[in-house]
Amino acid sequence: MKKTFSTGELAKLCNVSTRTVQYYDKKGIIKPSELSEGGRRIYSEDDLNRFRCICLYKALGFTLNEIKTLAGSENTYDLLYDTILNQQEKIHEDIQALQQTKERLNAILEQIKETGKVNVESIEEMDDLLVKKNHHKKTDIMTYIFLGCYALLLIVGFKVAFSMGGIIKIIMLGISLILLIGLIYYHSEVNAYVCPNCHEKFSISFLKDLISPNGTINSKYLKCSNCGHKGWFKDTFRD
Repeated sequence: MKKTFSTGELAKLCNVSTRTVQYYDKKGIIKPSELSEGGRRIYSEDDLNRFRCICLYKALGFTLNEIKTLAGSENTYDLLYDTILNQQEKIHEDIQALQQTKERLNAILEQIKETGKVNVESIEEMDDLLVKKNHHKKTDIMTYIFLGCYALLLIVGFKVAFSMGGIIKIIMLGISLILLIGLIYYHSEVNAYVCPNCHEKFSISFLKDLISPNGTINSKYLKCSNCGHKGWFKDTFRD
């Protein structure tokens, strides 16, 4: 004798409420194999397996219309394959949209932390802000790469140059000086600073960048050009 299940038993086995089982029956997604004389739903073991698949589809984010189509299709596996591909694409799009929203929120939080206010009033301005921040991150990476190469040049180059002596030593010293000046000029052109006192952004000249002491990563000891506050200023991107 084949085993059968009531609505409550099916719901318990599939970890859903009895109302969910009744709702799926009402929507024609999965109907009981038979009804008792009193009109009670009776589900078979095949119904149980089908309902478990339906619960799986629901957990994977399929809509009820998609689930109904899958449940009523004779060519379930081909249809399921295509439906899963479509679901993957939708999830990928949702992840990208959420990631973009997260980046926008992070940018706003950083702006509030730096300036004490929000200076963007539209999505277009926010996206432009993100482009500038991402560009600034890339310039920081390029700066670190340049510093690494510069340090390697000093260690290896000068060791070789001083061992050879003469004009080679002078040439190496000149190249090192030119590279250092170029790095400082590049830094002064792409960076700005936010005052922790008045929260205004300002930039500095090449000469100021050259003579101002550096502190921890991405910071300089400066005087704010707006309020005159002196202290350590963290760099940011230019407007």
